[in-house]
Amino acid sequence: MTNPLKRITLPLLIAAIAISGCTSGKPASGDTLKGAESEFKVSTDPVTLKFFANVSLTDVEYKMFIVDPLKKKYPHITLEKMEGNLEKLIVAGEMPDLIFSDNDWHMPLTALDLPADITDLVAKFKLDLSKFIPETVQAVRNLDPKGKELQGIPIGRNTGALFYNKDIFDKFGVPYPKDDMLWSDVLELARKVTRLQDGVQYIGWDPRFPDHIISPYTQPFVDPKTNKALVDIPMYRKILELFQANYNIPGVVTGKSYAYAEGTFMKEKRLAMEADWVSKILSQLIEAEEKGGAPNWDMATNPTFEDKKGKGRHALTNMLIITKGSKHKEQAMQVIELLASRESQMLMSKFSRIPVLNDPEIEKAFGSENPMLKSKNTAAIFKYPSTPTPTPNLYDKEVQALIRNMRAELALNKKDINTVLRETQEAADKKIAELMKQ
Repeated sequence: MTNPLKRITLPLLIAAIAISGCTSGKPASGDTLKGAESEFKVSTDPVTLKFFANVSLTDVEYKMFIVDPLKKKYPHITLEKMEGNLEKLIVAGEMPDLIFSDNDWHMPLTALDLPADITDLVAKFKLDLSKFIPETVQAVRNLDPKGKELQGIPIGRNTGALFYNKDIFDKFGVPYPKDDMLWSDVLELARKVTRLQDGVQYIGWDPRFPDHIISPYTQPFVDPKTNKALVDIPMYRKILELFQANYNIPGVVTGKSYAYAEGTFMKEKRLAMEADWVSKILSQLIEAEEKGGAPNWDMATNPTFEDKKGKGRHALTNMLIITKGSKHKEQAMQVIELLASRESQMLMSKFSRIPVLNDPEIEKAFGSENPMLKSKNTAAIFKYPSTPTPTPNLYDKEVQALIRNMRAELALNKKDINTVLRETQEAADKKIAELMKQ
């Protein structure tokens, strides 16, 4: 998705905080406990919490998983969904109380000084963190380099999988992809189903992004000690060799076209395989079905290189964040507590959001209320354990964007891999140096 956040200057941020009335992230007076062991009651006066989705959340999911359960449990709490560019909203004095995000998109929020440390709130509400799948909590704790703050609570998680169009494989008499494949297996299948047939150019495989493929290796974008980008390394060389082999298949690169994603897979139905994050693709498939029909699809486990067989992508945790500027932190915590409850997690799982509670029954219920998932290989989603997330860096997204641009340098500009890696490394280091001066 497109990053809705851009770097904000310090004067603008100070002005925004002043407008929103926030004070260095400390709880409002109403949040203060009378005594360490005192019981407390959250006010039931009507309150409106402003909610911002920083990562993919469809209107259907927002209503079904958040708005409706909240109305039933806490009728005095109303959510107001904010739309638009978050930076501009903050400058205009519109401070969200809750942000739905994930650990991959957390550093831009940190750059804006938005996430509050909710360690005390977790203790006050007696929220048991041991009930969560451990890697989801660890992914959130990993966001604080000092390891002290807790800047969000897991609500959902994401894993990788290989999605494929069964009709294309049937059309050319090629066996379907299967679990436990290597990237070399995918490439071989891609060669068999990349064909021009009846005036339609079918594309065998879109490898998406280099950072997707490197995901199981817990590889940082930036060296935390030197603040130098980690681009020109052997692992990215290996990945670019895979991309180049795919681009060399006749028909994959035509004119300015080399990257094929949602439109080609969902609408045109001429992309045979795409490995991506499960929650995103399932949301797109549901929308495609509502708009006239999704492709005849199924899924297999996320492919890997030989040395990462049986390992999943890095832990990607959807979480709810309370902002430092929120005047209603306790009510925001009630929303979090509700969505982390077993009842809510079971609901999400039944309708195909991957749950975060360490509960086999909830996992077993995944997709049971979603007709589109009947007979699908949903076991592929849970087969591989997630790998650890690398320690994030403030400059991750800038380096990530340059890493993704390497695809065009290979496919369209026909540069060799050594040149692409060297030039991207230089561009990334230059960009980081510029940002550090701001």
